[in-house]
Amino acid sequence: MKRIIFIALLFIGFRASAQNPGTISGQFADKYVGQVMSVFGYVYKISYDKRTHTMFIDFGSKSLQKGVTLKLTSDDKLQANNINFQDLKGHFITVTGKIMKNSKGEINIDGDDNKTSVIVQQSFAIN
Repeated sequence: MKRIIFIALLFIGFRASAQNPGTISGQFADKYVGQVMSVFGYVYKISYDKRTHTMFIDFGSKSLQKGVTLKLTSDDKLQANNINFQDLKGHFITVTGKIMKNSKGEINIDGDDNKTSVIVQQSFAIN
């Protein structure tokens, strides 16, 4: 009986740990395409496409080949952190969401997905 309870608790523990996304630096995100992960890094570039009203936040590595681009059409997730899009550069950011690769081979996360969360640290990064 003790063995069955132990195995059941072990199984529940593995299931619980499997549901929590891992945390990685943005420069290693290309190894986790298709998975839900928490990706962190320094925001080094922000841009806005007026035609599509899309905000692009590049973070994790100064090389776009190794960094991550967060795509947002609404700044609601940034407002929840009390920060404006224009003021985001220079902060550390953690984004939890599904890591994808676009047709150009760039790594990105869809910030408009309801399951994606954005946490911005209020202190500036020194690079």
